[in-house]
Amino acid sequence: MSRTHLSEARVGDTFTLSMPAVTTTQLVRYAGASDDYNRIHYDQLYAQEAGLGGVIAHGMLTMAFMGRAVSDWAGPAAAIVDIEARFNAPVRPGDVVRVVGTVADCAPGGDGRQRLRCEIVAQVGDKTVASGAAVVAAPPTR
Repeated sequence: MSRTHLSEARVGDTFTLSMPAVTTTQLVRYAGASDDYNRIHYDQLYAQEAGLGGVIAHGMLTMAFMGRAVSDWAGPAAAIVDIEARFNAPVRPGDVVRVVGTVADCAPGGDGRQRLRCEIVAQVGDKTVASGAAVVAAPPTR
């Protein structure tokens, strides 16, 4: 997105990102990247015995989808300066995660760059699996 895009953003503007279905291969790769080898993320029997009903995705993978939605919308010249999430329900292999972001506040930051606070929600179908917020610093204006 362009510098103009963020300078023209308004409270209530929305953006979305739909991810392909989560795969067990993706979970194994994420385990390697994050050094989180908890068996609940790849061992079906172990996850069932743990009371989870089966393998679940890493919460931080879901949060990464949320961050990607924000960064894709904001563009490479902007910076995500803060992001937070609360996990509401597990994501499982085969789930298609859709992230919806809404601009909740626009205000100048102390460095003169516009700050946009976005509320972000990750959903599988109609179920909210994570919710949170991100603050984006728009590129400096010339």
